[in-house]
Amino acid sequence: MRIVLVLAFHLVLMTAYADLDEGITAYNKGDYATALREFSAAANTGNPAGQHLLASLYYQGHGTAKDIPRAVKLFTDAADQGYRASQANLGLMYQNGDGVRPDIQKAISYYTAASVQGDLQSTFNLGQIYRKGSGSVSPDQPKAAKYYRLASERGYLPAANEYGLLYAQGHGVEQNYVEAYAWISLAARQQEDNSAAVKNLAQLTEILGPQIAAGKARAEEIEKAVAQRTAGSD
Repeated sequence: MRIVLVLAFHLVLMTAYADLDEGITAYNKGDYATALREFSAAANTGNPAGQHLLASLYYQGHGTAKDIPRAVKLFTDAADQGYRASQANLGLMYQNGDGVRPDIQKAISYYTAASVQGDLQSTFNLGQIYRKGSGSVSPDQPKAAKYYRLASERGYLPAANEYGLLYAQGHGVEQNYVEAYAWISLAARQQEDNSAAVKNLAQLTEILGPQIAAGKARAEEIEKAVAQRTAGSD
């Protein structure tokens, strides 16, 4: 897991803020001094996008000395205004103790806020926490299944592999090798470099034997449903 920087995934959203366009363009050219100036100006007005972008510069040490505490403060200011990317970042930071004291409850709170707004990595991370347990949080397989399914149905492929494994193991859901094959197939077919999903799919192919046709049919249903859902969210 890594800090999610707005300048990649959230670039389209950022361009809605005309006063930040110059800073984003400068950042993409490696002109961090100009980016720092523009992002600072926006952040000083209380703009959450500007706060998030400026926090990202302090986190990376681009255009300024690296200052994690300041980055945390700015991410928090943006997150308190409901800014999804900052909520996701703070979830990671509190889970990993990155610049803050580890606090799994705060991590869950920030992940949940980001997940509600559609951040699929945060949804997946919640699944991971509840599947394995973390700190004061005990494993809760049904909760893990819920979050994996939410992310899987929206095309987040790492979650599809994990969700399929729950079906294969009968953890949090009733054991069902056809469902396991179908969800893991989604991850393996669309993410060919996911060696874990490919290996899992091969094992399930052997387990299913004559039932493999049912697994493939269910996989096609799921892939179509996910494609329709993701197309509708564009």
